[in-house]
Amino acid sequence: MILTVNQLTIAERLDIKHCAIQKPQFIGVIGANGAGKSTFLAALAGLLPIAPHSIRLQQHDLALMTVQQRRQQISYLPQFASVSTPVSVLQVLQQGLVNLTLAEQGRAAIERVCDEFNLVSLLSRSITELSGGEQRRVHVARACLGHATLALFDEPGSGLDIGYQLELMDHLKARSDQGQLVIAALHDLALAAQYCDQLMLLHQGQLVAYGTANEVLSDRHLANTFGIKATWLCNDDGVALLAQRLTINQNS
Repeated sequence: MILTVNQLTIAERLDIKHCAIQKPQFIGVIGANGAGKSTFLAALAGLLPIAPHSIRLQQHDLALMTVQQRRQQISYLPQFASVSTPVSVLQVLQQGLVNLTLAEQGRAAIERVCDEFNLVSLLSRSITELSGGEQRRVHVARACLGHATLALFDEPGSGLDIGYQLELMDHLKARSDQGQLVIAALHDLALAAQYCDQLMLLHQGQLVAYGTANEVLSDRHLANTFGIKATWLCNDDGVALLAQRLTINQNS
């Protein structure tokens, strides 16, 4: 068992009774605004006070892990990552090498993510001079450095155009296929359905559904949590969602 959640409660924001993830995979956390997605990821990252035994990562009690232990095991990209100091892109990436001890490993890791996220031409530029989308790519790349057991991404595609969003989802899926547990909060239900192995649907701080896209994105769940009716267009190349808002009578 890689990750288990039991009686995880964050006052007035989150109340998850139980969830168990047995193997590395790509899991999408979905839900309406205010459902608790960001709070859930922050709790998994060890950034919020939690009760002992409420989260276990590879049999380790997250509440008892030190900051250094968490950095070794968990990488985390918040929804609003920003750097206000005019440091170079290379310096930002170097800050993500906390769980790589050898300089050679660090250099190789930075070269790898720069190739994957097309950042080579940006390395010497100041992070504050980049566009919002470029900055997001840098922060995503930084979160992909190292060998964390659990990788958490809160709206990783925010500010990225559709091409980079697809490239990012390809990369996150590849990381899970290579043995990392990847959990991402996602707003785009079509991308979530296309790429994620499992989905976690949160509603008012509670886990109301956990399973495959077909199981979670049912008409009932979409109506109850998003207030929409969906028409899905699916083929071998991807998934598209046509959504229609429901009236109060339709939703009841």
